Amino acid sequence: MKKPLFITQHGRLEKEKGALVFIGQLVKRPVPLAQVSEIHCLARVSLTSGAIELLSERRIPVHFYTTRGDYRGSLINDASPRGKLHLAQAEHHLNPEKRLFLAKAIVEGIQNVMAFVLAGWGINAVKLNSIKIEGGTVDEIMGKEAELWSNFYRYFGEAIGLDGFRRTRRPPEDEVNALISYANAVTYGLAFSSAIKAGLDPAIGYLHAVNDRRHSLPLDLADIFKPLYVFTTIHRLYTEGKLRKGHFSRKGKAVYLSREGKRLLLSELTATLMTTVYYKRLKRNVSYRSMLDMEARKLRKHVLGEETYRPFRPWW
Repeated sequence: MKKPLFITQHGRLEKEKGALVFIGQLVKRPVPLAQVSEIHCLARVSLTSGAIELLSERRIPVHFYTTRGDYRGSLINDASPRGKLHLAQAEHHLNPEKRLFLAKAIVEGIQNVMAFVLAGWGINAVKLNSIKIEGGTVDEIMGKEAELWSNFYRYFGEAIGLDGFRRTRRPPEDEVNALISYANAVTYGLAFSSAIKAGLDPAIGYLHAVNDRRHSLPLDLADIFKPLYVFTTIHRLYTEGKLRKGHFSRKGKAVYLSREGKRLLLSELTATLMTTVYYKRLKRNVSYRSMLDMEARKLRKHVLGEETYRPFRPWW
């Protein structure tokens, strides 16, 4: 089973004797491309022309982040013509009724995953489950999503023993928020990969507005799976007592992950992503990571008129 490769050391990727190798200050190791679905560079990593050629041939996307986890860009071989699909995507964004349908379905999927995750922690999320995803505009649906997250954060805080937990961003002001921000950025990169693999234009989303700062479709897809990827992982780190003071660093009011903290979080996140469950429709096990790919393909089928998009709902 292929899995994401997370690089947290400064260095470079090179092609050597037909294979890809990572060269850091004190390390040189081969990259087993047959086992890699995508590469996430969470440190300063350069690529030689040979490495770019090799990764392009294998159609392995590479995502780049700042050392603090902010997404910066991607290297993806996406040369196939997909004009018909992208026009269909644009039509579903520009048509208010079609966009509203998808925005509502995406938020219903977010609610389904939140309820599933909370139930797994033994929480009966009555208030979250009672929210009706209704509205006549996308802005109203966005308001419902904000209400869901507000409730989810409260339940999550209680689950890890932090009553009154408050989400803070840019910068994160405590250890929990540092973990969330870092893992959220990586989940955005995963969603970007899924959108591209499905042939979708990541710039055209449905819940989040199209803008020139960030691709909106990965935001749509990532939000569905953040409760399952990000918060399941962080909950496990807390309940199993794996976090230490040395996993974080403070700069003024901001709290960030140390190098060891990043490695721990990414190791645990990888374990979450590689969790598998049986999917009756395909008659085989599928990983949590592959569910994001499947969701992007569902969206592709919908905009092409092949199959109506239904909100994601955990089935296991």
